Order: sequence, then structure tokens, then C-alpha cells
Amino acid sequence: MARYIHLEPHLSADELARRYRDTKDPVERSRWHFLWLLARGLTAKAIAGITGYSAYWIGRIARRYNERGPDGVKDQRHRVRSGRRLLTTAQQDALLVVLGEPAPQHERWNGRTVAEWIAHYLARPVCRQLGWAYLRRLGARLRLPRPRHVHADLQAQADFKQRLRPLLRAVATAFPQATVELWAVDEHRIGLKPLLRKVWTLPTVPGQRPRRPIAPVEHRYAWRYLVGFVHPASGRTVWHLATTVNIELFSVELEAFAQQVGASPTKQIVLVLDGAGWHDSPKVRVPEYVHLLFLPPHSPELQPAEHLWPLTNTVLVNRHFATIEELEDAQAERCVALQGHPDLIRSATRFSWWPQRIHRRQGPRRS
Repeated sequence: MARYIHLEPHLSADELARRYRDTKDPVERSRWHFLWLLARGLTAKAIAGITGYSAYWIGRIARRYNERGPDGVKDQRHRVRSGRRLLTTAQQDALLVVLGEPAPQHERWNGRTVAEWIAHYLARPVCRQLGWAYLRRLGARLRLPRPRHVHADLQAQADFKQRLRPLLRAVATAFPQATVELWAVDEHRIGLKPLLRKVWTLPTVPGQRPRRPIAPVEHRYAWRYLVGFVHPASGRTVWHLATTVNIELFSVELEAFAQQVGASPTKQIVLVLDGAGWHDSPKVRVPEYVHLLFLPPHSPELQPAEHLWPLTNTVLVNRHFATIEELEDAQAERCVALQGHPDLIRSATRFSWWPQRIHRRQGPRRS
């Protein structure tokens, strides 16, 4: 049975013919063509034979025309590619202000939500691709926020950065026959509780979407503590694996560290660490030639050793370990491998404000 499609009387048949002849855009011109043929009483099958479009697509364009009028004929994808602006400069400024605020209804800003905002603002339908186009046009980037503790004292952090170099210079001046090295230390808890991270997946069949991978998991609560000493200026590291954290064990770790790095009258070590209870206790036995320098409270972003853990965790993620001893072996092997890649360690831990060289003060301080 022949399929006739009803058209709403937005435009007359003569006006449809005129738009078909005058439109320069090839996609829109072909659409005006079969709308004009529909207005003349031809069936969708007959028009498909004339224009080469499918009867289904002809019906879709006819529905758009019936719902939106002449605007339904326009090619929205072509609008995005050609760079024609849907929003004025003032409207783009309004969108930029909105993007600095939380998205409505506890959503997050993406192509869909931006397109919904534009559609509501202009009172007309807008495709999702146009939302992504405006995000790119405004220079938006999807970035993970850098964490900062709500109780962090920003002024104390800035003061720590400013006084670090003068303090090291004072140590170098106090021990003129010794070199001074600036190290950092932190602890990281690892265990049998699974660590899941995103991984790249490839399609098993060409042309199909890749399947979501499976990782074996078994939630258990056995822990170890990885202690990482790092010298950001050179990328050298010293690692210890412990079963717990306490004052006595930390004293032993400090003594072992001092021996491994060669702390002596000719090598003074300044060690940056946080104010954990087992760090700043007066019961901690600090080795000779090692000087502890504590970070301001709630300031993990100032600790270079915090950046070691994404590198050490790579051997643990998406894996199942039968015993905690098996995990220890894997972690120890990874730490030994990292010691052979100081450039990788340096690239992750050497902050821009971290002193690279420590010079002694020459003469009195200028007033």
C-alpha cells in the first residue's frame, strides 16, 4: 500500500519549490526537494526512487518539519562543523558564567547538560554535539580537582616554601665541611583490599565496542605499610616495608635510612615529614646528622613523597593476592625496579619550588 505523508501547512507548495531552488546548502536543498514532492502528493516510496533517500529518512524529515516548521529542515551537524555561531557574544559570556557554577539537579557539565541549558536559554531544540562544540570553543577541559584539606592554612604553607631555602642555607653554613641533602619521607598503607583502576581495553572483534574487563576481587583486611624516603633533586629512593607504624619502629627506620644514605659529619640530611604522632614524639630517636623538618598541618600537597604511591601502586591494581606475603613480594620487586628509574621518580616528586642545590651563605646577610 502506498504511504502518503501528511505535511503541516507551514509553507505552501510554491514556497517549498522556491526554497528548493534557492537554497545553496546541498543537504538542506535535498530536504526541501522531497518536502516539495510530498506537498505535490507523491508517496515516500516514489520520492525515495527519485532522490535516493530512504523512505524512513524522508518520513523523519517530514516529522521534523511538522513539529518545528522550516527550522526542522536545517542540518544541525553542518552548523557545528561550519563554525556558525548559534550564541551571540553576550550569550556565550552568560554560558561561561554558568559553567563556573554547579550544574543544575546535581548533574555535571558535559555536552548534554550544556545543550540542555542552551535549548532552555534559546527556547529551541539543540543537539548534544553542539553542547560539546561550545565547551571546546570556550576552552573548557575535564580536569581532576587537586585535593586540599578544609583546615589547611594557606599562609603557613606559603611561609614554609619561603623559609625552606634559608633554613637549608643555615644548615650548610653551620656545617661548612659537609654537604646538605634535602629528603622527604611518608608512609603508605597497602593491603589485600582490592585497588581497582581504569585500564585501556581493545575490542575482541573488529568493529565492535570493547567489553568491560573483569578483575578478580576478594575483600580482606590485612595491611602492610610502605615507607618511602625520596631525594627529589636526584630521584634516589629508600624503601622499607613494615607491619605497623609506631614510635619505636620509626626510630629503627630512621637509623637504617641514615646508614643507607651515608649520613655523617660530611653529609647532613634534612628530612621533610608530616606531624604524625609517631613522627614528632619526643621519644623518637633521631640519628646524628639527620635533621627533621615538619610540614604545616593538613598539607599533604607539600609532601613530595605523596607522589610516590601512584608509581608503587601500579603492581597492585586490578590484582588478587592470595596472602599478604605474596603482596609484599610484589611490592618489594616494584620498589627495587623504581630505584633503577630515578628520572621517573624525579619527574613525579621534584616540585618547582623544591630546592635543587643548597649553597652556603657567603658573608653577612644584607640589610
